[in-house]
Amino acid sequence: LTVTDAIERYITAKTPVLSPPTIRAYRSYQRTHYDGIGNKHVFKLTTEDMQLFISAKTIDGVSAKTVANIYGLLASSVALFRPDAVFRVKLPTRKKKARQSPSDGVVCDLFKSADPELQKCIALAAFGSLRRGEICALKHSDLNGLCLSVHADMVMDENGNWLYKDYPKTEESNRTVLLPEEVVALIGDGLEDDYIIGISPSRVSDRFIKLCKRLGVKGVRFHDLRHYFASIGAVLGVPDTYLSTFGGWRSDSPIMKTIYQGTIDEQTAVYASTMTAHFSNLINSVHESVHEIQETP
Repeated sequence: LTVTDAIERYITAKTPVLSPPTIRAYRSYQRTHYDGIGNKHVFKLTTEDMQLFISAKTIDGVSAKTVANIYGLLASSVALFRPDAVFRVKLPTRKKKARQSPSDGVVCDLFKSADPELQKCIALAAFGSLRRGEICALKHSDLNGLCLSVHADMVMDENGNWLYKDYPKTEESNRTVLLPEEVVALIGDGLEDDYIIGISPSRVSDRFIKLCKRLGVKGVRFHDLRHYFASIGAVLGVPDTYLSTFGGWRSDSPIMKTIYQGTIDEQTAVYASTMTAHFSNLINSVHESVHEIQETP
């Protein structure tokens, strides 16, 4: 049994229980990263073989994150047939990139300068903390008053096609988001089964990148709008426990969920209202500035 065979059998066996993006990533790694070790016999693999494989990828300039991912697939594939095997390897150290959340001013500029559809996407990400896939999977039936039910995702399969997935990225991502009235008005009405956003996640990113270039905004990704949401929450004094709930992040404090859940439920609406009030003021300031410009002779 070769490493190439083991990886193929592992992916085939796991496909029914893995998400389409994970399968797509595995197939990509399978095509491009195992030439140097693919012909080796699984039952003869040593720690030295694994370490040389990792070191070679690092020398070739593969990022530490990707090296960890391709080794993870390799190790899991081998473990399927050698569950007792232990390889003591050293992975390259990941370097954390310092990213700064966009300011209110930058978010305002992006929001008011975007086309109507991208404007909805920016509002849902910056003022509702939604991911690209979550935004594109939203249907009008998910909106009830100011409450938006986030329970699905739009993902790309191994063939590059975007698919609607009726469950979110993580268990914590299944949540209800309180939106500012202005964002709900921006979304407007539609048939229950119609998507709120009519473009794919990749098109959202493409349009956002073009908008940033046009405005001269550098170093801001669409996903950074979620960072902005979290940063504003911190500035407004919203505890991390509530921010985790609003944004679908995994909470670092399980005690808060198991012991103080009742208290959290009572206070969640208070902190959610604080944040939506801030975003409402921000959107209104944008509308006022645009109105002033239009009235200037």
